[in-house]
Amino acid sequence: MTLRPVLAVAALVVGFAVPAWAQAIDPEIGAPLRPWRKGEMDIHHINTGRGEAQLLILPDGTSLLVDMSGKTMERPPFSLPTRPDSSRPPGEWVARYLQRVLPPSAPGIDYALISHFHGDHMGAIVDSSPWAANGAYRLSGVTEVAEHLPIAKVIDRAWPDYDYPRPTSDRTMTNYRTFLAWQAEHNHLQVERFRPGRADQLILVHDADTYPQFQIRNLYANGVLWTGQGAATRALFPASETWPEDDQPDENKFSIAFRVSYGLFDYFTGGDLSSIDEETAATPPDWGNVEPLVGQATGPVDAMKANHHGSWDSNSIPFLAALRPRVIVIGSRADGHPSVNTWKRMTSQRVWPGPRDIFVTNVSPATAATTYGIAETAKSTQGHVVIRVNQGGDSFRVFVLDDATEDMTVKAVFGPYQSR
Repeated sequence: MTLRPVLAVAALVVGFAVPAWAQAIDPEIGAPLRPWRKGEMDIHHINTGRGEAQLLILPDGTSLLVDMSGKTMERPPFSLPTRPDSSRPPGEWVARYLQRVLPPSAPGIDYALISHFHGDHMGAIVDSSPWAANGAYRLSGVTEVAEHLPIAKVIDRAWPDYDYPRPTSDRTMTNYRTFLAWQAEHNHLQVERFRPGRADQLILVHDADTYPQFQIRNLYANGVLWTGQGAATRALFPASETWPEDDQPDENKFSIAFRVSYGLFDYFTGGDLSSIDEETAATPPDWGNVEPLVGQATGPVDAMKANHHGSWDSNSIPFLAALRPRVIVIGSRADGHPSVNTWKRMTSQRVWPGPRDIFVTNVSPATAATTYGIAETAKSTQGHVVIRVNQGGDSFRVFVLDDATEDMTVKAVFGPYQSR
């Protein structure tokens, strides 16, 4: 692997002037990100400071939006300021970003996938949430994005009954279900439940025959895990009626996880998956330790989105040792993202040997002060992070974009990395 000139990268990240020779070597720095080209695959980690949103532009132009960075119930200092600023809600910022980077021929979003039902991934509804133009539901996250861009298909973990592991009827979920019903009736929205084990649910919809080396494998959701054989799965959780009253798994452990493969390149994303929550019980049940088992099913990858924003209960040693990523992207939204113990695991050569580059979308001053060494070790601590995979999947680069404006200005470039 060869990296771009360190001086050019460092100078722009910290705000120094870039020498003319460095600009000549790397003209992409300081310019807008070049648009996606057919045959490439782009993975955008969009930073609004308020939750996660990933846009995958697949080799034929198929678009897959994973989570929508909506309003949460928290306020600073427990959550980060909205990026670029607070003049618009996070879901609208995401929609505007999508409008800038989707292929010009795209009528909208092909797939919108909600990893799990938490407000920082789907959009929480609060008293101030505005109503949609149709007056049928309120706007936040996925519903806000759909106000600006049509969505062809929504995939989540629980459609159509939303009763596992127990019925959900809070304001956010009620609004979401109203949105799905209205869009299905009036705009022909399709809705599906995510099916672990399958490799034919998230597929290329525009020109699949040209890219036979592309696949998305559904790995996990709702306590059901791919076995690694065909489309077979196994249940990790016992029947929900047997769960101890004081040790119910939280929503994070039901998160959707999948692996994207394009030639030699592999990428993992898994919502807010976590390992055992050691603070809820003296002897937590083994079946709650989801993350390491998902890691075994995933296997080594070139790049991954960190689980649960890099929180203390995620990205466990066995999980990281199974994936051995060359690139990690942490989508932060609060102080403590990433936590000091998670950062130590991610950077330890004892967990897995070899180089790794870690990119964080937003590091708060409190996190920088407590997660020791992150400012010096992370490849970036502020900005959108875009993984661009070359045609065929043999190599990829990472672009860090300025998130203070909508200019899509490239702050730093890393790579090319050789896919494994």
